[in-house]
Amino acid sequence: MLSIDNLDISKMRFQDASRVIVLDLTHAGMIIATKLAEMKYSVIAVDVYRTVDGKTLIELEEKYGIKTSKEPMPVNGTDIVVSPAHLDPEYPVLVEARKKGIKILTHHQAVGSILSMKEWPEKGTVIEITGSKAKTSSASLLAEMLSQKMKVILHTSRGLELWENSQCKILNLGLSIAPGSILLAIDKLEELEASADCYIFEVSIGLTGFADIGIITTLEPDYSIAASTSNSSDAKMSVLSYAKENEIFFLNIKDRKAQDMAYEFGRTFFTFGDSEYSGHDYKNADVVADIVYDSANSSVMFKHQEGTFSSGLSEKYNSKSYATAFAVAVAVALKVGIPKKNIIKVIGSFEGLQGRMQEKKLAGRLLIDNSNSGMDIRSAERSLDYALSRLEDENSGIIMVLGEEAAQVCEGLPPEHVSEFVKRCIDDLSTLILVGERMQNVENGKFICANGLEEGLEIARGIASEKDIILSCVKCFR
Repeated sequence: MLSIDNLDISKMRFQDASRVIVLDLTHAGMIIATKLAEMKYSVIAVDVYRTVDGKTLIELEEKYGIKTSKEPMPVNGTDIVVSPAHLDPEYPVLVEARKKGIKILTHHQAVGSILSMKEWPEKGTVIEITGSKAKTSSASLLAEMLSQKMKVILHTSRGLELWENSQCKILNLGLSIAPGSILLAIDKLEELEASADCYIFEVSIGLTGFADIGIITTLEPDYSIAASTSNSSDAKMSVLSYAKENEIFFLNIKDRKAQDMAYEFGRTFFTFGDSEYSGHDYKNADVVADIVYDSANSSVMFKHQEGTFSSGLSEKYNSKSYATAFAVAVAVALKVGIPKKNIIKVIGSFEGLQGRMQEKKLAGRLLIDNSNSGMDIRSAERSLDYALSRLEDENSGIIMVLGEEAAQVCEGLPPEHVSEFVKRCIDDLSTLILVGERMQNVENGKFICANGLEEGLEIARGIASEKDIILSCVKCFR
């Protein structure tokens, strides 16, 4: 078993290396490669998935001196191989590196090492957040809570934002949440001469280990990665083995294996939870989270070791879909010293994130919008339950727009999951509109096909009566 000392991110620096191979340029690996080249390392960049155009590869060679290839490269003379956590371990470069004892770092670890050498930021707290669900909502709620007392930079799938006193200013759009994009976000901040008291980064499939605070919202639902040789949960919690020694973690009380790993590596961590999932009373529980979210109609209560406090809730969104986000944000905000009154102010005025279960109007009809990149069949079912509770009478119905705009968005929406959902729930719908090419073979012919979200909503608007509810659940980028 490797010790923390062997894996500490501060000890995984590149200073003893001269030649580095970076695998996968698609998922922000290009940013890692160019940053290493700027730091005077000899870099070979391999376009594993063959998605980068020839012009860009030529530019990498001419501008940065990076040797590029679409084919596996020999590792002779290489000191470090940088590879994404999700790459097939049988990829030839990785196989050869393991045989020859060459160090292999994930993209996450490489970014953490680069930031450690860069000694960024000069001051301020760095927070990273990952998880299968509720990353963006947790990070956004936390940013607003912290902004009551400090200046906050937030980088999520929504963009790069500056938060002060609950006011958000968009600094940049279009960055991904792949670990390498953290480096690009920091470049943007330096270009804009923007600094803050706290920096929050949403990261996909893991953490870099560089932050002061690391958050894993949830390990469920889990899914296979790396050619089905490992699970996403393993990648997300692996940071517990290599993060810098003083990083503090916040873990979901349901994720027992993450807590076990934290204990194994001597990590300082706090837990959060939702009373609806715990199945027992907070005070009498054998295993209790440090902060517990408990909702009741139009209010929410937070229970922790020092007592309880509550807040009212807006009725303009389904607050239950934010259970994890509320628990995460409050747990961290309390630990960093945000007063309860400021936390209550944010929760009471919160009305949901764009594309995260919001109520809107579409041509005078009620639209329940739950279309976003993190949408899965379970959130679709919760959305349907909420829509059913909003029906006015027997003359109103639900027109559901369900599916995906791209199968590549966060693992897509498996058609078999949709088929099973349709079998159980078709009788609750007046009309079902399925979006995406893969949905055309879903069992049960009682649906209309659409090519994309906009087309699906246009069809729904055309057939909806005055009292009907349009429910939008399409997996897509917003």
